[in-house]
Amino acid sequence: MLKGLLDKFRKGSTLEYDEAKELASSNDVKVRQEVAEHPNAQPEILYFLATDKVSTVRAAIAQNNATPRQADLLLTEDEDDDVRSELASKISNLAPGLSANEVDNLRRMTYEALEILARDQATKVRRIVADTLKDMADAPPEVIRHLAEDSELMVCAPVLENSPVLTERDLMQIIKLNPADGAISAISKRKSLTDEVMEEIFAAGDTPAVAELLGNGSVSIKEDLLERICDKSRTVKSLQDPLVHRPTLPKGVALRLADFVADHLIKALLNRKDLDPETAKAVREEVSWRLDLAAEDEAGKQTETPYAKAKRMYKEGNLEPAMVESALKAGQKEYAIAALAVLADKSPSAVEKIAVSENAKALVSLAWKAGMEPMDITIVQKRLGGLKPVSLLKPKGNKFPLSEDEMDWLLEFFGD
Repeated sequence: MLKGLLDKFRKGSTLEYDEAKELASSNDVKVRQEVAEHPNAQPEILYFLATDKVSTVRAAIAQNNATPRQADLLLTEDEDDDVRSELASKISNLAPGLSANEVDNLRRMTYEALEILARDQATKVRRIVADTLKDMADAPPEVIRHLAEDSELMVCAPVLENSPVLTERDLMQIIKLNPADGAISAISKRKSLTDEVMEEIFAAGDTPAVAELLGNGSVSIKEDLLERICDKSRTVKSLQDPLVHRPTLPKGVALRLADFVADHLIKALLNRKDLDPETAKAVREEVSWRLDLAAEDEAGKQTETPYAKAKRMYKEGNLEPAMVESALKAGQKEYAIAALAVLADKSPSAVEKIAVSENAKALVSLAWKAGMEPMDITIVQKRLGGLKPVSLLKPKGNKFPLSEDEMDWLLEFFGD
């Protein structure tokens, strides 16, 4: 009897409800599973099998597109992760166009099932939903935002990196939420990012995310932000490599990098093809100065102090005011103080006193006395005096902002 019903079922003949139920009630798991997999099985029978004691039968019901949505909702609470995973694969593919305010009963239940699966306790179930929805332009925004805020990187990352549903506001809020480790890096990989989102990534202080942003050749990072990242890389050295290998690098950033970039990255910086000849030359000169200075320091560090070296170079006619700026850029503050002392005919202690005074006028006066150009007074105030931008004195055109009498008086005030 059962074999006859099964043959009839396999041939596609319509079974009476009682006949189909007899198959679905068989003690043979293979028979019940075959019914559960059949695309023409009656909805009532599929609903009946959704509570089967064997998980492989329930998994077949979860996979079957003919399964009524009521049975799918039932399976969202199934105790077996594999059953819910199969259901997640099917329901996620029905997501396009769904929203939280569905009126149609079938669509409403589909959305409800999707929302439950997106919050499932099993990471692998949520991950299936995220992987399926990540590229859908008309995926439900509420579900996408929930997945994007998931605490597991394997769930949130695909959505954060790819979903076109996430808005600029969504991304900025997620960054501020202090999400899972690696989540901001996933945002940094997006093919399109606004200036505001990139600013938020930098402000978050997530170094790997900033490095990922630098390596993202599909986004254009404004020069001002690149300069700030460059300044940060002086101390956060892991940012230097992605900066040096950034697809396009503005002239100002390349020159800044030349001041301090790690030795093993110098060749890569010099070999960049996007620098114009003038910039490339300036970078080479800056690097050459650094290498020469390092060589001199290495040769004389055992016997010659910075002040003795500055006096020797001055006597030999090789100490130039421009070397103060280069030394400050290279982080050679002790040598810059020594050079300023010799060039301005002041004692090193007097120069050190001015350096820690937080007095912009005194720092400008020192630069003037040392023969530096008006355009160079900013770096002396910032790198030697540690002044903030709001406190800086700037040159008036190509002139110093103070009179010579005032600068002489200030230097006299700070002593020899």
